[in-house]
Amino acid sequence: MFTMQYDDKFINQIAAKIADRATEMLVERLGSLNELPHILTRTEAMEVLRCGPTKMSELMARPDFPVNDECGKKIPTALLFRWIESNTRWGKENTHYFKKGVTA
Repeated sequence: MFTMQYDDKFINQIAAKIADRATEMLVERLGSLNELPHILTRTEAMEVLRCGPTKMSELMARPDFPVNDECGKKIPTALLFRWIESNTRWGKENTHYFKKGVTA
């Protein structure tokens, strides 16, 4: 049987490349993050997240999901992207992405 072993440095490099490529793909798909409105409707957020109405309802019911109820269930774009980053479990568990810029 053939087995391969990788050190943490190699795995982190691969994870960083995957994260960078995913970001590039997202920017390509959306044109530019700056082209998004500052506040998203439910439908616009569904397009950004590429999810259906059931999943969007589940997300909007979460207490940590950034929904503004003051003007009829709107999602602030910047907070949505922050929420996505902070809720990306694989990145937190397998890379040092969220520790960038932190000095010991």
